[in-house]
Amino acid sequence: MVITSESQELLTKMRDFIYNELLPYEKAMNIKTEEVIPNEAIQWVRNRAIELGFYGITLPHEYGGQNVSLKELCLLKEELARSGSALWGFVLGEKGGVLRIGQMLESFTKEQIEKYVNPLIRGETSCCFALTEPGAGSDARAIQTTAVKDGDGYILNGIKHFISAAPYSDFAIVICKEVVEEKFVGITAFLVDKKTNEKPGYELGETQIPISGERGTGELIFNNCRVPSENILGASGKGFLLGIKRISQNRAIWGVTYIGVAQRALDLSIERANERKQFGQSIGELQAIQHMLADMATEIYAARCMVYDAIDRIESGEDNRATASMVKLFTSEVAGRVLDKAVQIFGGQGLLKGHPIEQMYRTVRMFRILTGTSEIQRNTIAKELLQTK
Repeated sequence: MVITSESQELLTKMRDFIYNELLPYEKAMNIKTEEVIPNEAIQWVRNRAIELGFYGITLPHEYGGQNVSLKELCLLKEELARSGSALWGFVLGEKGGVLRIGQMLESFTKEQIEKYVNPLIRGETSCCFALTEPGAGSDARAIQTTAVKDGDGYILNGIKHFISAAPYSDFAIVICKEVVEEKFVGITAFLVDKKTNEKPGYELGETQIPISGERGTGELIFNNCRVPSENILGASGKGFLLGIKRISQNRAIWGVTYIGVAQRALDLSIERANERKQFGQSIGELQAIQHMLADMATEIYAARCMVYDAIDRIESGEDNRATASMVKLFTSEVAGRVLDKAVQIFGGQGLLKGHPIEQMYRTVRMFRILTGTSEIQRNTIAKELLQTK
């Protein structure tokens, strides 16, 4: 993979920030992945990332971004995921930040940009994208949250769950079934504020803690939540397209996160193999350990090549959902296999609660489910293959 001098300079700048500022800050403030992230820590990361030009880096220049390529974004994401930072998702603006709306900017009105987008770009607010429901996961069209027309606005009722960044979001992009005069109009997206003492909106439900132990996912509850008509995002009845539009690119980009985590596991495993002594020698001299390391490195290399090839295709104008699904499928499963070997190399240490390998092992198990299960990816791939015959 060829990296330009400009991209390398950007990557070096990110590494300097991670290892000279971000990780030391987390250590000094005792920030832990499996504990509640303090708001002041999130704000510190965003402010510093804005100063360095990382926050919202893919946005157009007129929105304060650098309009970097997807490939450059992936290089930065991989480095962040590889670092083991608890705050890495806030640096570029993914967790509740501006990258949540980057691909939808053209759908916002001028008034919506002023009220919602600009504060998000400045790092003053957080947002989330709310599609998933208890009865609508892989089958996104099965959503039951309704937006019933009422005068000059809409009344929303329903529950969204497993919503990333819900616990610290100030507003949400909510996908609903729009109903006008008791007739289903279509799937529509709404901008909905979080309820406060000063304004109505959705209520934050239970914080849902997955096996990774992270506390960044939760429920949004809509109980006769009134939303003005001007808060429709994009066209009425076209909300589902906002979600679909993000799928292929997001699945390809998430692949580098999985690679980054897997690479960190390999880095730690190599270190362990060199340092751990058994039977009078380092365990790295044992052929069984060597073979595991070789397999881990080979799979990571293959996954990395696959991701960046898919990114090149996307940037050249191809919109192949099957390719994106192949990336999501392969990289998520590679991460699982790599971490399984890492646990084996670390032995008992890798089983201890709180050990980096143990925590990553739990985290990567989620990758085969989040943003579309492995089974859904296989369905998408097969469907496209059969349609092309």
